[in-house]
Formats: sequence, C-alpha cells, structure tokens
Amino acid sequence: MPTPADILNTRESCAAAVFLAARKLLGSGFAAWEPESIWLELQSQGIDLSELNRDKLLAVTTLLATGSFYWDAAVFENTVMAFNHEWSSPEILQEASPAQMAWGICEAELILHREGQEEGAFDYEPAQYAAVSLHRDGFVIAPEPLGFAQAELDKLNRGHQDIKEEVLSRWKSLDKTTLEGLELKETPTDVQIAKLSAVFIHLANRAIQFKSEVAVLS
Repeated sequence: MPTPADILNTRESCAAAVFLAARKLLGSGFAAWEPESIWLELQSQGIDLSELNRDKLLAVTTLLATGSFYWDAAVFENTVMAFNHEWSSPEILQEASPAQMAWGICEAELILHREGQEEGAFDYEPAQYAAVSLHRDGFVIAPEPLGFAQAELDKLNRGHQDIKEEVLSRWKSLDKTTLEGLELKETPTDVQIAKLSAVFIHLANRAIQFKSEVAVLS
C-alpha cells in the first residue's frame, strides 16, 4: 500500500491524492501557508516535490479557496492541465483537450464534494474556452461534464446542426458498459459517437485511479 510520501513522489498521482497526502504529513492548516514553506517542510521530511505535483497541490488549494475555476479561463486551463499530469504555464495559452477538460471538471467536483463545498456554475470565459477546444476537435455534442459549453459550441458548429439530435439520441440510448467493443462506421454520426466514447472511457479510467489513491489516504 503506498504511503503519503509515495503519492507525493509519484508524477502520475492524481491531484486529489497529492492534496490529501500533503495534508496527512503537514496538518490541516497547511493550505494557508506560503508555497515555499510547504516545499521546505516537505523537504525536511525527505520529499522533494516535483514541479508537476507542486502545480497539482496549488491547483487544489486554489480551487478550494476561490471560485475562479468557474469564471476565469486561465485558472480553468491551468487547473485542468495540472489535474491531467501536464505542467501548466501562466504565461502561455495551452489548449486542453476535451478529455482533459472533462476529467479536470470531474476531479474538481469530486474534490469540492469531499471537502464539503458545492461546485460553481461556469461563466462565459471557461464556456468559450471549452467550446473552442471542442469545435477544433470536431465535436457536435459536448461530453456531459462539458455541457455548460454546448450553447457556445452550437454557435461555432452552425453547419453541423443537422446531425446534432441524431447523435444525442444515439448516445443516450447506448449501453455505456459496451463502449470499448463498440463497432462503428465512418459515418458522421458514428464519428461523433467515437469521440464521445473516447472521453467516457478516459473518465472511467481516471475515476478508477482516483478512487484507488484516495481510498489509501482516507
């Protein structure tokens, strides 16, 4: 069974586990410390936290302390990237993929609920950011966690509205436990189903990791 130190020293640990592991080692008030104090105290315990896991830890503490994840596109992007094991830079725009955004939102909501907080409602900036990424990736229907971006996505997809209802109806009727073996053709509708399926499978795999790591620290 991994220890909190193991979690903190592993690049692929989920952000929630990094936060819980740090809290076990540093105490419940650590989130109010200056970042440098956190890094130094962990070093005194033999843990040299990687830049990536520092990003994850700060992303979680910011999520819990402010609502900016829900209204600031830059915070939304950086949080999503950190939650997907990607280093985030505040100086450059990094376009998160639909699957990355979907998991980032799911993990954020799981963290908030575990800490007794309610998720917020996404404002225009994150909705527009998500819609542009979805549009560039060819989505007509936003995956469920990204449903807040559907109206903005519709504005960008004016030429694809003819298959929207067909895709939505087909997706709702599918048995989601059979997605990995689903046989699809190169039709416009099946292409959309393949995109939605890929995101759904990614979320399922990340959820397994989340539950496994968080269970060790609970």
